[in-house]
This record gives sequence, structure tokens and C-alpha cells, in this order.
Amino acid sequence: MSSRKERRMEAHKARKLARKLGFPPVSAEPADTAAAEPVGSKRQDEAESFILFPVSDAADGSATMPQPGIPFPSLSSISAAKLEANRQNAKLSKGPLTEATKAVSSQNHTTHGLARHQNGTLKLLTSEDPASFAALQKSLIDEHQPATPTESILVHRMAESDWLAQRAQRLQDTCLDPDSGEIKDEKKFTLYMRYQTTHTRAFRQCLSDLQKLRKEKRQAELGVEAQRVESEKHEMKKDAHYWEVLRKDAFACQQLSLLAAQNCAARRQDPQFQAEYEVEFAKRGLTVNGWEAARRAA
Repeated sequence: MSSRKERRMEAHKARKLARKLGFPPVSAEPADTAAAEPVGSKRQDEAESFILFPVSDAADGSATMPQPGIPFPSLSSISAAKLEANRQNAKLSKGPLTEATKAVSSQNHTTHGLARHQNGTLKLLTSEDPASFAALQKSLIDEHQPATPTESILVHRMAESDWLAQRAQRLQDTCLDPDSGEIKDEKKFTLYMRYQTTHTRAFRQCLSDLQKLRKEKRQAELGVEAQRVESEKHEMKKDAHYWEVLRKDAFACQQLSLLAAQNCAARRQDPQFQAEYEVEFAKRGLTVNGWEAARRAA
């Protein structure tokens, strides 16, 4: 915005404040010069865009220079009785005291209620049913079953966004002619439609964030579970190897016992078996076991 537009906007605000305070409009030029300009001309608009106050340049106050500014109210223009009455009335004003008046006062600045305007949370309108909103929250909680505070926040935000989208839809319906369906107030209809789109997207975003959060949680749990399964598999392999070694040892002991039993039976049947047995051992470069030699020496 250019500096000229900014000046004209500030001047417009100043004239508006002056009218609200009850002061007559002040022109930048003398009355005869201002009257010479045609009404609605550019010259007159520029002259009225500045509200001038005399400011003394010299010490004696002889020289003055017009300065733009806001016309502050002068106490001299108000009677003493009215001023005192205003002061006494101001002392009596304490704002809303009861809960009912506070509830009404909280809605004074509400134009459409399509934004979360109470500390960032949803504020129900007096025309809405709190039980319906509670039922909507309960249905979403029962469906999604939030298990953490973050999930609870997302589910509550989903309920609020859906409620505000429904509110925007109801407000859009008020802008339509009930018979022809024609839009009566296009500006408000466009505003309500934009808010409905915003809250619909907020609902979808919260749902997406909830699903993404749970997916990450499942992946983390699956990672821990996979590590546990791998650890158990490793332990099972170690146990299987241990029992396999024991099985092989038992099988070898069984074979040795069977061979010793066969040798004993052969000695009983053939007295020459022992000599032939030792000769066969010598041919193969083997010696008789120590326990066998000890048995024979005994």
C-alpha cells in the first residue's frame, strides 16, 4: 500500500472517530475556499482527509502550522453536570456478574462462530445442543479408542472440526432462498463455504495424523517383536545344538556298549578270539584300550 493510501486510510479512521465522539467535521481549508470546491471533487476529498490543529512555532505563539492528527475530545465542550454524570455512571458499570449474563456477554462479538474462539477450543452456541456434540465425541472415541493423550487430542479435534463444518453448512442454508435455492447473500455464503472447506480439511488431517501415529507405533512394536523372535530363534538353535551333541554322544556310547557285549560273547564261545582280536589290532596299528588291558591284567 502506498503512503498516500495509508494517509487517506488514517484520515478516514480519524473522521469516523470524530463522528462517533460527536464532533463536527473539520476542513483543511477556510470555509469560503472549501465551499468553492464542488461536492465530491478530488480537491475536496484531499482537503477533508486531513484534520488540522494549530501548532505554535514561535515562543510568543504568533506563527502556526497546520498538523494532521486525531481530534481528541475537549472537556470544555461538555457541561460540568454531564461530565459528572458520566463519571458516576462509569463507576456503576461492573460488567456481567451472574453466570447467565456472562454467557450472554461472551457471545457479543460472535458473528458466525465458525472459528475456535475460546482459548483455541470450540465454543458451543446457545442455539446448539450440547448433548448432540457430546454424542458425536463419544461415537468417535468409541470408534477410534484413543490410547494415548495425543490420540485423545486428535479425536477431540476431529469432533470439533466436524461440528464446525456442520455449523457452516447450516449457515450456508440460511443464505439460500428456500423456494428457488437462489443465493441471497453471496458474500456470507462464500465465507461460510470457505470455513466449511477449512474444517473438513482439518478433520481429514487429524484422521490422517491419527492413522500415521498408530502406523508408526505398530512398526515400532513389530520391530521390538522381531528382535524378540530373532533372539528366541538364536536360543533355540543353541539348545538344539546342545541336545544334538548329547544325542550323538549317547549313540556312540550305545555302539561301544554293543561292541563290548559282542566281544564278551565271542570270548565265551571261542577261546582263540582274544588272540585273533589282538593280532587284528596290531595289523591296523592300534592298541587295546587301557580299561581292556587293566581288565586282562586283573
